[in-house]
Amino acid sequence: MRQILFLCLALILVGCTNNQRTARQEQTSLATNHDKTQSEEQNTKQLDAEMFTDYFPPDGSTAYFQGEGNEFASYTLQTSYIDKTAIAQIENNGGVILLKVYRITNTAIELVYMEAVDEAPTLPTAQEVATFPVIETILQQPLQVGHRFDGWVIVSTTASITTSFTTFRNVIELSKTKDNIKITKYFAKGVGLIYTKDEMKTNSEEIFKVTSTLEKIE
Repeated sequence: MRQILFLCLALILVGCTNNQRTARQEQTSLATNHDKTQSEEQNTKQLDAEMFTDYFPPDGSTAYFQGEGNEFASYTLQTSYIDKTAIAQIENNGGVILLKVYRITNTAIELVYMEAVDEAPTLPTAQEVATFPVIETILQQPLQVGHRFDGWVIVSTTASITTSFTTFRNVIELSKTKDNIKITKYFAKGVGLIYTKDEMKTNSEEIFKVTSTLEKIE
């Protein structure tokens, strides 16, 4: 009888040990899967953010734009990457120098700072950029025809623009109408903004047009 009791107790202890081991294995598996899911989500967000940095000129470059229709339509654009989520551009049209700072998220390019500055302004830190309010959304997912944001609409994702620099294909074309002025912007992957066009109808029903076209990048 005593041997039977010992055997029963042993079986119960073995069963409890196995149950505890199984529970620990399940907890470990759940924790591993959770960490894996978080890592995959972070990688996806990083890839999405990196996709939007493709719509800027290279770090340290200067882009030259040729203007028509207005004396300030020609300008230079110096690009500096603060980090992967913050990019600064200094725009000089000969009349004023503007510092523009963009925040890159996994869903959009956001203009968060724009001020007139001296020729060599101090750039904000990435931590500061993260706290700035949004002034304007420049591009936003999904990058599909018909998508609307901040008054803009994506007209095309396969436009072609020929400049003295090169012919760009698969260009994103954005359009916006405000106060009787139609604004059109074109963004090329690997370069960013390549062409802008402002059109305004005059009192005589004629179209007054101002354009800025990428001429070269150094």
